[in-house]
Amino acid sequence: MAGVEANPKTNTTHECGGCGKRISDRYLLKAVDLYWHEDCLKCGCCDCRLGEVGSTLYKKANLLLCKRDYLRH
Repeated sequence: MAGVEANPKTNTTHECGGCGKRISDRYLLKAVDLYWHEDCLKCGCCDCRLGEVGSTLYKKANLLLCKRDYLRH
């Protein structure tokens, strides 16, 4: 399950689960217990941005997938 959270201006910083860099964007995504830049949370097959295709993502064989690719595999 993916969720969008506000990134408050506090001393708490989050590292991106995709690129490993600090997230300083206004909004960040949280999925599979990690925080992500919007551009880094992508489907492992079609490369679509998972934050834009809905609030649900799927995991199969250590890949994060959109619903379409999950059902196709």
